[in-house]
Amino acid sequence: MAKSMMARPMVAKRGGRLRALDGLRGLLAAYILAGHALPFLQLPPAIGWIGGLLSHGRGAVELFFVLSGMVIMRSIGAGDGTAAGGAGLAEPAAFIAARAGRLLPVYLIALAAAALALSLGDPFAVMPWLPAGSSAREIVEAAWPQPWLGHIAAHLTLTQGILPPALLPYAEFSILGPAWSLSTEWQFYMLVAVMLVLGRVRARAFRSWAPFLQAVALAGVAGVASGGLPPEWQPGRAFLPHEAWYFALGIASHGLLAARGGRAAAVCWALACLAAIALPWQQSGLSTAAVPLIWTACLLCEAPRPPGIARPLAWLLNAAPLQWLGSISYPLYLIHMPIQRAAMLALAPVASESWERFTLFWGPPAIILPLVAAYALHCWVEVPCWRWSRAMARRMAQAPRSTGPFVTPKPIRRGASGSSTSAAGRP
Repeated sequence: MAKSMMARPMVAKRGGRLRALDGLRGLLAAYILAGHALPFLQLPPAIGWIGGLLSHGRGAVELFFVLSGMVIMRSIGAGDGTAAGGAGLAEPAAFIAARAGRLLPVYLIALAAAALALSLGDPFAVMPWLPAGSSAREIVEAAWPQPWLGHIAAHLTLTQGILPPALLPYAEFSILGPAWSLSTEWQFYMLVAVMLVLGRVRARAFRSWAPFLQAVALAGVAGVASGGLPPEWQPGRAFLPHEAWYFALGIASHGLLAARGGRAAAVCWALACLAAIALPWQQSGLSTAAVPLIWTACLLCEAPRPPGIARPLAWLLNAAPLQWLGSISYPLYLIHMPIQRAAMLALAPVASESWERFTLFWGPPAIILPLVAAYALHCWVEVPCWRWSRAMARRMAQAPRSTGPFVTPKPIRRGASGSSTSAAGRP
């Protein structure tokens, strides 16, 4: 399979949407939405197996990490046959500005909604039917975490994934639980920005995806080494080195499909698959070890002619409902839990301490309301902020560089008209 993709890289899709992977993004967001709602519902025994099927949310999030590794490499044009920075995002400041404008506005709104929902009260006080050991109690916070000011500061700075329990207990999952992965993503973006800064010194070498893969792999090694720290000083799973192998798989997949992919890219991709299967196994087991296998199946769906075994999956991922869910997947991922919590507090008293009535009253709104809110955030916040940040990033990338310790001044090339154009000023 690796050789066939290596022989026919999907350069035709360069600069365009990867529709099957957009569908995968929508499928993952819907999976997490349903997985967080299901523990609060009373299902008939005949379909109780659905609970086990939807209990692998961490594996779904780690597939998001693989997607992120590939998308970021595409956005900076690393080794895909274009000049570095062709997308206008290979400048470190432009890259961070584009990512911040894309992610932070929706995140801050979702964080404010989560803080408000936390302040409305304890949902378990009005849901006495939930048993003490229910997985529902691990999904939703009963009250504000303490010290609450420290948790707010960690979320505002996206450092909740770095702080060990000795400094701030349970930091990564407090207030807005899904935001733990955003903390990991932001650490990855900062690492990419550092690599882009280094790329100013050796620009030609950093036009490939390989240096980024090496940096992420080193972070993964550091994550394994951090297991030797005392438990109270070990960063949680949201610490980038603990999840680095999934980002590495996404970067290696980009290299495999890029115009300059070759045998070395195929070997790196295979090694990244093995690392993502073997290394996290001790912590998460089957749900994360299956991530590379699921990713490979979805990657096959992006081939110009998917093999026969992948065609049903390709049809599913390209279906209009999943494409729509993919477009709103980011706000849906963040906003669904505050809305579900607020709906619990509003509807649980109406159920009159009946789990069956609560399932009937709360179940549909727990799915429909987050979809409506996510669509509104996508249209009115995410898309306008994304367009604005991309435009700002392109202006930053086109601005002439000032000389400094990491910048080598380039000679001015004069055209026939006598006007001067800096090579660094091109997009």
